[in-house]
Amino acid sequence: MDTQHLWSQIQPPPLAQPIPQGLGSFSSPGEREFPRLALSQLTLMRMPFEEAVLNFRSEGFRSIGLWRPRLADFGEDRAAILLQDAGMSVSSLSFAGGFTGSHGYRYTEAIHDGFDALKQAAIVGAETVVLVAGGLNGHITKHARRNVVDGIRTLSERAEQLGVQLALRPMRKTFHHTWSFLNTCDETIGILDQIQCPNVGLAIDLYHCGLESDWKKSLRTIAPHTSLVFVNDLPCPNSTEYEMCLPGDGILPVRAILEEFVIGGFEGKFEVHVWSEKLWELPSRRLFANVRESLARVWPAAWGHWARQFRNDSPA
Repeated sequence: MDTQHLWSQIQPPPLAQPIPQGLGSFSSPGEREFPRLALSQLTLMRMPFEEAVLNFRSEGFRSIGLWRPRLADFGEDRAAILLQDAGMSVSSLSFAGGFTGSHGYRYTEAIHDGFDALKQAAIVGAETVVLVAGGLNGHITKHARRNVVDGIRTLSERAEQLGVQLALRPMRKTFHHTWSFLNTCDETIGILDQIQCPNVGLAIDLYHCGLESDWKKSLRTIAPHTSLVFVNDLPCPNSTEYEMCLPGDGILPVRAILEEFVIGGFEGKFEVHVWSEKLWELPSRRLFANVRESLARVWPAAWGHWARQFRNDSPA
Protein backbone atom coordinates (compact mmCIF):
# COMPACT_ATOMS: atom_id res chain seq x y z
CA MET A 1 0.00 0.00 0.00
CA ASP A 2 1.37 3.40 -0.99
CA THR A 3 1.56 5.53 2.12
CA GLN A 4 3.57 8.39 0.63
CA HIS A 5 2.95 11.63 2.48
CA LEU A 6 1.64 9.58 5.35
CA TRP A 7 -1.44 8.53 3.50
CA SER A 8 0.01 8.90 1.16
CA GLN A 9 -11.02 5.79 -23.07
CA ILE A 10 -14.71 6.55 -22.70
CA GLN A 11 -17.27 8.04 -25.07
CA PRO A 12 -18.19 11.15 -23.07
CA PRO A 13 -21.70 12.61 -23.22
CA PRO A 14 -22.00 16.37 -23.77
CA LEU A 15 -20.79 18.50 -20.89
CA ALA A 16 -23.65 19.54 -18.67
CA GLN A 17 -24.60 22.53 -16.59
CA PRO A 18 -23.86 22.25 -12.84
CA ILE A 19 -26.40 20.03 -11.13
CA PRO A 20 -28.61 21.56 -8.43
CA GLN A 21 -28.15 20.66 -4.77
CA GLY A 22 -30.84 17.97 -4.76
CA LEU A 23 -30.43 15.05 -7.14
CA GLY A 24 -33.75 13.38 -6.70
CA SER A 25 -35.76 11.77 -3.98
CA PHE A 26 -36.54 8.36 -2.65
CA SER A 27 -39.81 6.85 -1.53
CA SER A 28 -39.82 7.33 2.22
CA PRO A 29 -41.45 9.61 4.77
CA GLY A 30 -40.75 13.24 3.99
CA GLU A 31 -39.41 12.59 0.47
CA ARG A 32 -36.07 14.18 1.38
CA GLU A 33 -33.82 15.16 -1.54
CA PHE A 34 -30.68 13.18 -2.31
CA PRO A 35 -27.58 15.35 -1.73
CA ARG A 36 -25.02 15.72 -4.49
CA LEU A 37 -22.72 12.84 -5.25
CA ALA A 38 -18.94 13.00 -5.38
CA LEU A 39 -16.42 10.50 -6.68
CA SER A 40 -13.07 9.94 -5.00
CA GLN A 41 -9.85 9.97 -6.94
CA LEU A 42 -8.88 6.86 -4.97
CA THR A 43 -11.62 4.90 -6.73
CA LEU A 44 -9.66 5.38 -9.96
CA MET A 45 -6.23 5.38 -8.35
CA ARG A 46 -4.22 4.68 -11.49
CA MET A 47 -5.83 7.33 -13.68
CA PRO A 48 -3.58 10.41 -14.15
CA PHE A 49 -4.78 13.54 -12.39
CA GLU A 50 -5.86 15.60 -15.40
CA GLU A 51 -7.50 12.62 -17.09
CA ALA A 52 -9.40 11.82 -13.89
CA VAL A 53 -10.80 15.35 -13.55
CA LEU A 54 -11.94 15.49 -17.18
CA ASN A 55 -13.42 11.98 -17.11
CA PHE A 56 -15.26 12.63 -13.84
CA ARG A 57 -16.73 15.77 -15.43
CA SER A 58 -17.77 14.01 -18.62
CA GLU A 59 -19.40 11.24 -16.58
CA GLY A 60 -21.61 13.79 -14.85
CA PHE A 61 -19.87 14.13 -11.48
CA ARG A 62 -19.45 17.71 -10.36
CA SER A 63 -17.44 17.02 -7.22
CA ILE A 64 -14.22 15.08 -6.71
CA GLY A 65 -12.46 13.77 -3.62
CA LEU A 66 -8.71 14.30 -3.92
CA TRP A 67 -5.80 12.25 -2.57
CA ARG A 68 -2.87 14.27 -1.29
CA PRO A 69 0.00 12.36 -2.92
CA ARG A 70 -1.65 12.68 -6.36
CA LEU A 71 -2.39 16.36 -5.76
CA ALA A 72 1.18 17.07 -4.66
CA ASP A 73 2.58 15.29 -7.73
CA PHE A 74 0.37 17.30 -10.09
CA GLY A 75 0.77 20.61 -8.26
CA GLU A 76 -1.84 22.46 -6.22
CA ASP A 77 -1.87 25.61 -8.37
CA ARG A 78 -2.18 23.65 -11.62
CA ALA A 79 -4.92 21.55 -10.07
CA ALA A 80 -6.87 24.62 -8.93
CA ILE A 81 -6.87 26.01 -12.47
CA LEU A 82 -7.86 22.66 -14.00
CA LEU A 83 -10.70 22.15 -11.52
CA GLN A 84 -12.02 25.67 -12.02
CA ASP A 85 -11.94 25.32 -15.81
CA ALA A 86 -13.75 21.98 -15.57
CA GLY A 87 -16.41 23.35 -13.21
CA MET A 88 -15.52 20.79 -10.54
CA SER A 89 -15.75 21.31 -6.80
CA VAL A 90 -13.61 19.35 -4.31
CA SER A 91 -15.59 17.40 -1.74
CA SER A 92 -12.61 16.26 0.32
CA LEU A 93 -8.85 16.03 0.62
CA SER A 94 -7.45 12.84 2.19
CA PHE A 95 -5.64 12.31 4.58
CA ALA A 96 -3.90 14.10 7.46
CA GLY A 97 -3.52 13.32 11.15
CA GLY A 98 -1.52 10.45 12.63
CA PHE A 99 -1.15 12.26 15.95
CA THR A 100 0.09 9.17 17.80
CA GLY A 101 3.26 8.66 15.76
CA SER A 102 2.20 5.33 14.27
CA HIS A 103 3.13 6.51 10.77
CA GLY A 104 6.63 7.58 11.64
CA TYR A 105 5.75 11.21 12.28
CA ARG A 106 6.37 12.83 15.64
CA TYR A 107 3.43 14.75 17.06
CA THR A 108 4.81 18.14 15.98
CA GLU A 109 5.50 16.78 12.48
CA ALA A 110 1.91 15.55 12.25
CA ILE A 111 0.69 19.05 13.15
CA HIS A 112 2.87 20.65 10.48
CA ASP A 113 1.70 18.06 7.95
CA GLY A 114 -1.87 18.96 8.90
CA PHE A 115 -1.11 22.63 8.26
CA ASP A 116 0.27 21.62 4.83
CA ALA A 117 -2.96 19.71 4.10
CA LEU A 118 -5.05 22.74 5.04
CA LYS A 119 -2.98 24.94 2.77
CA GLN A 120 -3.49 22.47 -0.08
CA ALA A 121 -7.21 22.38 0.65
CA ALA A 122 -7.48 26.17 0.56
CA ILE A 123 -5.69 26.35 -2.80
CA VAL A 124 -7.97 23.83 -4.54
CA GLY A 125 -11.12 24.84 -2.66
CA ALA A 126 -11.62 21.54 -0.82
CA GLU A 127 -14.62 21.57 1.49
CA THR A 128 -13.21 19.05 3.97
CA VAL A 129 -9.85 17.64 5.07
CA VAL A 130 -10.22 14.07 6.29
CA LEU A 131 -8.23 13.13 9.41
CA VAL A 132 -7.24 9.77 10.87
CA ALA A 133 -6.21 9.57 14.51
CA GLY A 134 -3.24 7.22 14.21
CA GLY A 135 -2.75 3.78 15.71
CA LEU A 136 -2.34 3.22 19.43
CA ASN A 137 1.43 2.82 18.88
CA GLY A 138 2.29 1.79 22.45
CA HIS A 139 0.42 4.68 24.07
CA ILE A 140 -2.13 4.17 26.76
CA THR A 141 -5.54 5.10 25.36
CA LYS A 142 -5.84 8.20 27.57
CA HIS A 143 -2.57 9.62 26.22
CA ALA A 144 -3.47 8.79 22.62
CA ARG A 145 -6.84 10.52 23.03
CA ARG A 146 -5.16 13.62 24.48
CA ASN A 147 -2.79 13.80 21.49
CA VAL A 148 -5.71 13.59 19.08
CA VAL A 149 -7.83 16.17 20.91
CA ASP A 150 -4.94 18.65 21.22
CA GLY A 151 -3.83 18.08 17.63
CA ILE A 152 -7.26 18.59 16.11
CA ARG A 153 -7.92 21.67 18.23
CA THR A 154 -4.69 23.16 16.89
CA LEU A 155 -5.61 22.35 13.29
CA SER A 156 -9.18 23.57 13.72
CA GLU A 157 -8.01 27.11 14.43
CA ARG A 158 -6.14 27.25 11.13
CA ALA A 159 -8.99 25.48 9.33
CA GLU A 160 -11.47 28.08 10.57
CA GLN A 161 -9.28 30.86 9.21
CA LEU A 162 -9.21 29.12 5.81
CA GLY A 163 -12.88 28.16 5.73
CA VAL A 164 -12.16 24.42 5.66
CA GLN A 165 -14.04 21.70 7.55
CA LEU A 166 -12.19 18.89 9.36
CA ALA A 167 -13.66 15.38 9.49
CA LEU A 168 -12.31 12.63 11.75
CA ARG A 169 -12.62 9.12 10.32
CA PRO A 170 -13.04 6.05 12.55
CA MET A 171 -11.65 2.81 11.11
CA ARG A 172 -12.25 -0.89 11.66
CA LYS A 173 -10.65 -2.68 14.61
CA THR A 174 -8.21 -4.31 12.17
CA PHE A 175 -6.41 -0.96 11.95
CA HIS A 176 -6.33 -0.26 15.70
CA HIS A 177 -2.53 -0.39 15.97
CA THR A 178 -1.67 1.03 12.55
CA TRP A 179 -4.07 3.66 11.24
CA SER A 180 -6.60 4.56 13.93
CA PHE A 181 -7.30 3.50 17.51
CA LEU A 182 -10.75 5.09 17.09
CA ASN A 183 -12.78 2.15 15.82
CA THR A 184 -16.42 3.11 16.42
CA CYS A 185 -18.63 6.11 15.77
CA ASP A 186 -19.31 6.49 19.50
CA GLU A 187 -15.59 6.65 20.34
CA THR A 188 -15.07 9.26 17.65
CA ILE A 189 -18.06 11.35 18.72
CA GLY A 190 -16.55 11.24 22.23
CA ILE A 191 -13.43 12.91 20.81
CA LEU A 192 -15.56 15.54 19.05
CA ASP A 193 -17.34 16.25 22.33
CA GLN A 194 -13.96 16.93 23.95
CA ILE A 195 -12.77 19.10 21.08
CA GLN A 196 -15.91 21.26 20.99
CA CYS A 197 -15.09 22.90 17.66
CA PRO A 198 -17.98 23.53 15.23
CA ASN A 199 -15.76 23.02 12.17
CA VAL A 200 -14.82 19.44 13.18
CA GLY A 201 -17.15 16.58 12.32
CA LEU A 202 -17.20 12.91 11.37
CA ALA A 203 -16.11 11.26 8.13
CA ILE A 204 -18.18 8.08 8.05
CA ASP A 205 -16.83 5.30 5.86
CA LEU A 206 -19.33 2.47 5.30
CA TYR A 207 -16.53 -0.09 4.95
CA HIS A 208 -15.24 0.81 8.41
CA CYS A 209 -18.51 1.52 10.22
CA GLY A 210 -21.16 -0.51 8.42
CA LEU A 211 -21.04 -3.52 10.74
CA GLU A 212 -21.33 -1.61 14.02
CA SER A 213 -23.98 -2.93 16.39
CA ASP A 214 -27.14 -0.82 16.57
CA TRP A 215 -25.93 0.91 13.40
CA LYS A 216 -29.37 1.75 12.03
CA LYS A 217 -30.65 2.79 15.44
CA SER A 218 -27.81 5.27 15.87
CA LEU A 219 -27.66 6.62 12.31
CA ARG A 220 -30.02 9.52 12.88
CA THR A 221 -27.97 10.51 15.93
CA ILE A 222 -24.73 10.28 13.98
CA ALA A 223 -26.00 12.22 10.95
CA PRO A 224 -25.89 15.72 12.51
CA HIS A 225 -22.24 15.16 13.51
CA THR A 226 -21.25 13.99 10.02
CA SER A 227 -19.44 16.17 7.47
CA LEU A 228 -18.81 13.53 4.80
CA VAL A 229 -19.92 9.98 3.99
CA PHE A 230 -17.60 7.64 2.09
CA VAL A 231 -19.84 5.28 0.12
CA ASN A 232 -18.48 1.78 -0.52
CA ASP A 233 -19.14 -1.77 0.64
CA LEU A 234 -17.56 -4.60 2.62
CA PRO A 235 -16.86 -7.80 0.63
CA CYS A 236 -17.21 -10.12 3.64
CA PRO A 237 -17.56 -9.63 7.42
CA ASN A 238 -14.21 -11.14 8.44
CA SER A 239 -12.01 -9.69 5.71
CA THR A 240 -8.51 -8.83 6.92
CA GLU A 241 -7.43 -7.28 3.63
CA TYR A 242 -7.87 -3.59 2.94
CA GLU A 243 -10.05 -4.30 -0.07
CA MET A 244 -13.34 -2.49 -0.51
CA CYS A 245 -15.97 -3.04 -3.17
CA LEU A 246 -18.51 -0.85 -4.90
CA PRO A 247 -21.75 -0.18 -3.02
CA GLY A 248 -24.19 -3.01 -3.58
CA ASP A 249 -21.45 -5.54 -4.37
CA GLY A 250 -20.87 -6.51 -0.71
CA ILE A 251 -22.78 -7.41 2.41
CA LEU A 252 -23.84 -4.00 3.77
CA PRO A 253 -27.39 -2.57 3.54
CA VAL A 254 -26.03 0.46 1.70
CA ARG A 255 -29.34 1.85 0.48
CA ALA A 256 -30.89 1.71 3.96
CA ILE A 257 -27.83 3.39 5.46
CA LEU A 258 -27.88 6.26 2.95
CA GLU A 259 -31.61 6.80 3.44
CA GLU A 260 -31.21 6.93 7.21
CA PHE A 261 -28.47 9.54 6.86
CA VAL A 262 -30.70 11.77 4.77
CA ILE A 263 -33.69 11.28 7.09
CA GLY A 264 -31.38 12.17 9.99
CA GLY A 265 -30.61 15.53 8.38
CA PHE A 266 -27.21 14.90 6.80
CA GLU A 267 -26.63 17.63 4.20
CA GLY A 268 -23.06 16.93 3.09
CA LYS A 269 -21.59 14.96 0.22
CA PHE A 270 -21.89 11.22 -0.37
CA GLU A 271 -18.50 10.38 -1.89
CA VAL A 272 -17.98 7.09 -3.71
CA HIS A 273 -14.64 6.09 -2.21
CA VAL A 274 -13.42 2.57 -3.00
CA TRP A 275 -9.90 1.34 -2.26
CA SER A 276 -9.69 -1.78 -4.43
CA GLU A 277 -6.79 -3.35 -6.29
CA LYS A 278 -9.31 -5.40 -8.26
CA LEU A 279 -11.23 -2.34 -9.35
CA TRP A 280 -8.08 -0.48 -10.37
CA GLU A 281 -7.22 -3.28 -12.82
CA LEU A 282 -10.32 -2.51 -14.91
CA PRO A 283 -10.25 -0.30 -18.03
CA SER A 284 -11.64 3.15 -17.24
CA ARG A 285 -14.71 2.65 -19.44
CA ARG A 286 -15.66 -0.51 -17.53
CA LEU A 287 -14.86 1.04 -14.17
CA PHE A 288 -17.13 4.04 -14.74
CA ALA A 289 -19.87 1.73 -16.00
CA ASN A 290 -19.53 -0.32 -12.81
CA VAL A 291 -19.84 2.82 -10.68
CA ARG A 292 -23.02 3.86 -12.52
CA GLU A 293 -24.52 0.37 -12.21
CA SER A 294 -23.63 0.24 -8.53
CA LEU A 295 -25.34 3.54 -7.75
CA ALA A 296 -28.40 2.51 -9.76
CA ARG A 297 -28.71 -0.61 -7.58
CA VAL A 298 -28.30 1.00 -4.17
CA TRP A 299 -30.50 4.02 -4.83
CA PRO A 300 -32.41 3.59 -8.11
CA ALA A 301 -34.91 6.43 -7.68
CA ALA A 302 -32.33 9.08 -6.85
CA TRP A 303 -29.75 7.88 -9.36
CA GLY A 304 -32.32 7.49 -12.12
CA HIS A 305 -33.58 11.03 -11.57
CA TRP A 306 -30.01 12.36 -11.55
CA ALA A 307 -29.07 10.47 -14.71
CA ARG A 308 -32.13 11.72 -16.60
CA GLN A 309 -31.40 15.27 -15.49
CA PHE A 310 -27.79 14.96 -16.60
CA ARG A 311 -28.77 13.63 -20.03
CA ASN A 312 -31.31 16.42 -20.50
CA ASP A 313 -28.99 19.25 -19.51
CA SER A 314 -27.93 21.63 -22.22
CA PRO A 315 -24.26 21.49 -23.26
CA ALA A 316 -22.06 23.94 -21.37
